Amino acid sequence: MGEEHHEIEISIKADDVGGVWSNVARVSHSPYEFTLDFARIDYSEDPPKGVVVSRVNMSPLMVSQLIDALQENWRNYAQKALPPEVGENDDNSENR
Repeated sequence: MGEEHHEIEISIKADDVGGVWSNVARVSHSPYEFTLDFARIDYSEDPPKGVVVSRVNMSPLMVSQLIDALQENWRNYAQKALPPEVGENDDNSENR
């Protein structure tokens, strides 16, 4: 049997379209799942205080797919948005 691929339509509630701002992420895992906590830290406080704005639990397979998607999107972004010399330095560091 061949594997069928279906286009999946994903919707987002109007209240969530703006997303949330996170300036720190924490990753933890168990033998069965990974947990990604996205938080916003207020550094104007002493000591700084933070609040988790989103928690995402996912399977190890999903983490692997997320890493691949992030790497591909970063490459595409870097090619268009970063100065060429930044990309050259990244390439040189990988070949060492």
